[in-house]
Amino acid sequence: MGIAHDNRFEGGGAHQVLVHLRRQTYRLHTGPDKFARMSGPILFCTDTCWDDCGDRLVAIDPTIEVVRLVADEPVTASDLDRVTLAFYSADAWPLRSSAYFGTLRKLGNLRWFQTFSAGTDRRVFSKIRDSGVIVTSGAGAAAPSIAHTVMLYMLALSRRFPAVMRDQTNRVWDPRESVDLPGLKLGIVGLGAIGTEVARLADAFGVEVVGLRRSVRGDEPCTTWTNDRFQDLLAWADAIAVTAPLTDDTRGMFDAAAFAAMKPGAWFINVGRGEIVDEEALVDSLASGHLGGAGLDVFAVEPLPPTSPLWSHPNVIITPHSSGSTESSRRRSTDVFVENFRRFTNGEPLLNIT
Repeated sequence: MGIAHDNRFEGGGAHQVLVHLRRQTYRLHTGPDKFARMSGPILFCTDTCWDDCGDRLVAIDPTIEVVRLVADEPVTASDLDRVTLAFYSADAWPLRSSAYFGTLRKLGNLRWFQTFSAGTDRRVFSKIRDSGVIVTSGAGAAAPSIAHTVMLYMLALSRRFPAVMRDQTNRVWDPRESVDLPGLKLGIVGLGAIGTEVARLADAFGVEVVGLRRSVRGDEPCTTWTNDRFQDLLAWADAIAVTAPLTDDTRGMFDAAAFAAMKPGAWFINVGRGEIVDEEALVDSLASGHLGGAGLDVFAVEPLPPTSPLWSHPNVIITPHSSGSTESSRRRSTDVFVENFRRFTNGEPLLNIT
């Protein structure tokens, strides 16, 4: 029996042989091949992902097999044809994404695909859905980490940290007056998992919060308005945080008119999607002084080109689409996949179908 395989679960320990054997199930046929092997689910994921959660998946369904992406090595054609489910885990982003999706495109029998990310608006996900594959996301997994980044932006802007850090670099002693967060008004555009967590944290800092969403459910942690009150929110808020996904309705919603409707000196924060914002209009509003500052984690083009004026603006904080990149959010996204695998195995509805 050949246990080792370049892209399948392998190793040198006897316990691994037992795990491999546990993955095989047999059914009785009336024909001549009475003990034909019946395969269980066959997962495509990175080797790092399998090391992290393989034992948990085997505990749920001992018949599972794995086709692993090892470094950038190609996966054999025979394994490509066997894969039925795939998990795009956080460890693959961004350095191994090209190799991962290059392999994914060749999977002909994929039934279910899960991504660690909350958003599935990119074209690659649409193509997977269009092929008839069930697509689920890691929505909610990164919400605490991203919400912490939003509060970091607010604290940094309120304490004038862009200027303070420049002074430190230049060894300049220049005491500056700051702004306290209690009493400030924060408008949150998109009150999903991330926006809800931002609202909860902001409230703990004494910030008055109003959230904007398509419909009011009644269980929100803050005052909530429907999307038709967008202009009211812009005029009311001292700071706007965008936590919405990219949709036909949100694409380009922050244009020159939207920025003009915001209070003079207001802060603009975006942890949603770069395409929600007209970046030229944002640059203009910052350059004119109408906006008092910005905290930006996402951009229309990523990486943000070196020529972008946003890099050099004195009151802009830039992070490289990393607001949710923490060990905790990675672990939570894997937990969502493991729970969905349990549901998949038991025939229960999956979480976060997109």
